[in-house]
Amino acid sequence: MNSFPYAEKISAIKNPLDWTEEKSQLMVAACREMALFHKKNSKEIAHLYQRHNFDPDSLQNESDIARIPALGVSAMKYFLITSEPPEKAILKLTSSGTRGQKTQIWFDEASLARVQKMMDVYLEQEGMVSAEPTNYLIFNYDPDDAGDLGIAYTEKNQLRFAPAHEVFYSIKKDAKGKWISHTEKALEILTRYAADAKPVRVFGMPAFIFEFLHLLQERNLRLKLPKGSLMLTGGGWKAAEDKKITREDFRSLCTEYFGIPNQWLRDAYGMAEHCAPYFECKEHKFHIAAYNRMLIRDPETLSLLPNGEVGLMELITPFNSMMPTLAIMTTDYGSIDKESCRCGQKSPTFSLVGRAGLVKHKGCAITASDIVKR
Repeated sequence: MNSFPYAEKISAIKNPLDWTEEKSQLMVAACREMALFHKKNSKEIAHLYQRHNFDPDSLQNESDIARIPALGVSAMKYFLITSEPPEKAILKLTSSGTRGQKTQIWFDEASLARVQKMMDVYLEQEGMVSAEPTNYLIFNYDPDDAGDLGIAYTEKNQLRFAPAHEVFYSIKKDAKGKWISHTEKALEILTRYAADAKPVRVFGMPAFIFEFLHLLQERNLRLKLPKGSLMLTGGGWKAAEDKKITREDFRSLCTEYFGIPNQWLRDAYGMAEHCAPYFECKEHKFHIAAYNRMLIRDPETLSLLPNGEVGLMELITPFNSMMPTLAIMTTDYGSIDKESCRCGQKSPTFSLVGRAGLVKHKGCAITASDIVKR
């Protein structure tokens, strides 16, 4: 059985949003052991490292992490690359792309446990773990209909952080297998939740939630969800932005029509190819946890860009031994913020700018837009 002691430690680190020198050295060691493993067990990664003249043993300091050759996220949409035997995979998910552009992401038992720990320690530090029975309204795909769709698994996985009293998924397949948004039923459910004393957690894609907000506006209905309620969005803003609404205006509407305080309206960033979590803090800034690194690169030269400049986002996390996703070059534009966050956490923050490339991958946000239009 393969052993990854440093990856285990960094994945379960307490207070991951507080960076320290000790955590930095632990991250370097975890990246080194994972890079060594992938080089030994993946011929594709061995070739990539050889082409870039990269030796995993050379990872000794924080600055060395930027030298890890990255696997392009676009390649993962066409090729399945693994470092463990296929029979070790206990969970296989796909991205929500269409037209053949679906990424497969596989987990062995230990890798899945590590990424779960990342979520545990992150949300614990952000005060989003509760022992109180909670009602859930999830504006996303029902896992019973979604099969191996990664975003549906993610939403279901988030039920771990507060005991589920009742759960309703608003996006379900009809008799013909088409996804349908059940806004009227969601309104009935949420009205009942609002009359209960239990806190409510509203999860889902902004496109579906914005559709629901439009319904509330049309009927002039304002709900006051119980104390302790929160909202966590994720899966892209494409459809909401098509309606010419800013994130700030979206949050204002959520506070007005759901009664959830602004500081408990959070967004999440992530992708199937990377899986490690990124969440907004109460100041609505995305933080980089101690088990993640983000590099911003010039889209033409791939040279590193300084904080504040916009470029391609490269994501690094050392949890997955099943697949060589240690370093991923995304098709997203972003920048590392120059200033420290006002929330008080010591980790760097970043800003999302948009999608790069001549052809946009049709992912979950655009698919959500299609469903809303029905």
